[in-house]
Amino acid sequence: MITAKQIIIFAFIICFLLYLTCYFRFAGQAILSVIQIISAIFLTFEVFSQQGLLEIKKQVKTYWISTILNIGILFCFFSLIIWNDFLQIVFVTLIPNITAIYFFRILIKYEKTK
Repeated sequence: MITAKQIIIFAFIICFLLYLTCYFRFAGQAILSVIQIISAIFLTFEVFSQQGLLEIKKQVKTYWISTILNIGILFCFFSLIIWNDFLQIVFVTLIPNITAIYFFRILIKYEKTK
């Protein structure tokens, strides 16, 4: 059976392979983001329906705060970000990838508790 961790690894590989091209890098980021958010929704329901797991619950809350803040900044300041290369790299590339790696670490820690 395919686990969420394997799906995220596959999405990482596809995303970073598409980063090698000039035109499809944002498509790779979009694929990774959609898969990550869907699996994060399922993980959130699964973690918060169980007793204990306080550290993982705190990390999931931190993940959602950073994800929602980044999405909010992207939507509010899209016209500024799209014309500034530095802001584009930070808010479209770096922060989402760092957030994806953080979510992957949460998945690994959660699978160890099972």
